[in-house]
Amino acid sequence: MRFILTVIFCVTIGYAGYSQQRAHYRIKVEDRGGKMTRGDFYAASDDGLTLIRNRKDTLKLSADSIVALHIQRKGFVAPLAIAGGVAFFVFAAKSDKIAESLVLIVAGVPAGIAAGTFLGNAISTKKKYKALEAKDFPMIKDNLKQFTVLK
Repeated sequence: MRFILTVIFCVTIGYAGYSQQRAHYRIKVEDRGGKMTRGDFYAASDDGLTLIRNRKDTLKLSADSIVALHIQRKGFVAPLAIAGGVAFFVFAAKSDKIAESLVLIVAGVPAGIAAGTFLGNAISTKKKYKALEAKDFPMIKDNLKQFTVLK
């Protein structure tokens, strides 16, 4: 039993390390009408942004319609939440008392997931741009290029 839990823990930590190798960024774009568009940040140019939507469709947004941007690193929060939950599960498996194990599983696993989620959100890379106009894009394009897939 402990061997299986150790393997699961190692796979979880390995996945967390692998997901940090290739940085992808999620972006939320607010347009002048108040509509939010979400996707993966693909490229930035002088006249707008290119996003990859959920179904791998590319979407080109013009700089005239964009009011605000919110950029966050993708694949950072979930591995920490999984590691927090698995850590409490491993502590429960090491306990010799059945009642203590049940308490650690029932109360500890959700607490570990919540702590991992909070920590992941607290230390993840975030960038916000508000009150954007079309003339701002040539100035912030170089800064936005560090978050794009195309370097």
